[in-house]
Amino acid sequence: MNSQLQLTEITLYISLFVAFVVLILLYLRSGSKRKKIVQQVESGTDSSKPKTEQSILEIFDYLGTKIVHENGTYTVNHKGKVSFYKSWSEVPIQFQKMVKELDNRSGLAKKNDDYFLEVINGIYYLTMPDGTIKKYKRLTDVPAYIRKAVGKL
Repeated sequence: MNSQLQLTEITLYISLFVAFVVLILLYLRSGSKRKKIVQQVESGTDSSKPKTEQSILEIFDYLGTKIVHENGTYTVNHKGKVSFYKSWSEVPIQFQKMVKELDNRSGLAKKNDDYFLEVINGIYYLTMPDGTIKKYKRLTDVPAYIRKAVGKL
C-alpha cells in the first residue's frame, strides 16, 4: 500500500511538471506573436486589414428567400438552393424585385408614419416613422400598439 501511494505521488508530480512546461511554452509562443504584431505595426505593414475596402453587409428576407449582400457579392438562398453572384446585374430579376420591394416597404414606412418590423437572426429590428431603428430580443418586447400597427398582435 505504501508503494502505491509513492507511485501516485510520482505520477502527480510528473503531470504537474508537464503542465508547467506546456504553460511556459504557450507563454513564450504568444510573446513571439505579440512581437511580430508590434513589428508589423511599427513598420506599417499590416496585411490582416485592408485599408481601402469597407465591409458592407445587407440581409434581405422575403418570404423565406434570403439574400445577403456583402462587399458587392450577392448570396441567394432560395428553397434551400444557395447561389452566388458577383454583381447586382448577375442576380436574377425575381430576386432583384424582392430586394427592391423590401427597400420600398422600408422607405414607405418612414414616409407614411408607419412602422417597419424585420427579423434578422432572431432579433427584431423596428424602423420607427422618423427613421430610427430599435432592436428587440423578443416580439413580446415590442410595445403592443406597435405590434398592432405592424399586424403582429
